[in-house]
Amino acid sequence: MLTVAGIGCRKGTGSDAIIAAVRAAELAFGVTVECLATAPLKAEEAGLVEAAKRLSLPLEIASQEWLEAVASKTMTFSQASLDHAGTPSVSEAAALAAAGENARLVAARLVVGDVTVAIATTRDASHDRERAIEHGEQQ
Repeated sequence: MLTVAGIGCRKGTGSDAIIAAVRAAELAFGVTVECLATAPLKAEEAGLVEAAKRLSLPLEIASQEWLEAVASKTMTFSQASLDHAGTPSVSEAAALAAAGENARLVAARLVVGDVTVAIATTRDASHDRERAIEHGEQQ
């Protein structure tokens, strides 16, 4: 099983806030995150890149194509997210896209301050994440 935390955040959000949000989601949903994921527009967010490094987790950037492909599987809708990222929920779509074709959300996204975290899991050991990933940092 793969457990992915999709992350959305306001521009300039620091790594401490992102780490706190990931830990809150792990506690709230009873999971341990194995990977962080986000949308291309957040790929260069220093706080997000730093949080992944500090957590020793890979940060995967879901391709825009896959964000749009999984948009119908998101549980929440944000007009701002749709306007800026082309998906109704950056965190939920990123988690689903990075976790693979048979992924499911554990719950609707969790909002912690300026950070949204959504957890997606898949039990399919043979899922093809390579199609969903544009680029990212691997630890």
